[in-house]
Amino acid sequence: MQVQIASDLHLDALQQKFPDCPPLEAAPGADLLILAGDIHLGAAGVDRFAGWPVPVVYVSGNHEAYGAGYIETVTAIAQRAQGTNIHYLERSSVELDGVRFLGCCLWTDYALYGDSNRSMAYARDAMSDHQSILREDGGPFGPEDALAEHRLAVQWLVKALATPFRGKTVVITHHGVSPDSVHERFRDHPVNAGFLSDLRNLLPFADLWIHGHVHDSFDYRSGGARVIANPRGYPLNLASAQNSAELQWENRAFDPHCVVEL
Repeated sequence: MQVQIASDLHLDALQQKFPDCPPLEAAPGADLLILAGDIHLGAAGVDRFAGWPVPVVYVSGNHEAYGAGYIETVTAIAQRAQGTNIHYLERSSVELDGVRFLGCCLWTDYALYGDSNRSMAYARDAMSDHQSILREDGGPFGPEDALAEHRLAVQWLVKALATPFRGKTVVITHHGVSPDSVHERFRDHPVNAGFLSDLRNLLPFADLWIHGHVHDSFDYRSGGARVIANPRGYPLNLASAQNSAELQWENRAFDPHCVVEL
């Protein structure tokens, strides 16, 4: 199976100026597309990829819920994906051609540097997630809410990964799972604790772990698993670009035809 991988396409940034910009290039020979979050606002990502030439496995990120409730957004995406070629995963799995795909947004435990309370306080002030996403009661989706989602996700992942399976296992999360996914220019930056957790203890149970969120490309091995991130990031010249072909993207290492063989 040839699998195309992408994340952090941030089509939401283009919806006013270039709403008809192609969401991505289909990689020649790919049998499946994996989208690891931050694709578009709400369920709009489903609409943009519902006609994709191959099946799509989609895990949402934090940006899908901007301007809305987190649980409301997850529910809306799941409902919109029903009856389409898109397999939306949120603490759920799908088996395709003998490969098991496990997916969830994941969030983080804020414990990357040991002091989770300090990291949560920093994230509350520094990360727009906690001003832009709502709880079910209408209040801000704070670090405590993200931590609760993270704990549910890890609990589910541990159980799912412990379930015997004869084929290969691919895990897809939006948030990162290893400090190896921190770019050198962000080394020791306090925001990292809000972007990824140290879940390297789970990597031996997966063949491939795909994540996004960090806006830098990674491809390495840890615990026997291959870890890949292929995020596009934000458009840097949106204001000056005259057409979508002129757009320059934050992650210059992004490969629109990133494909791995399973």
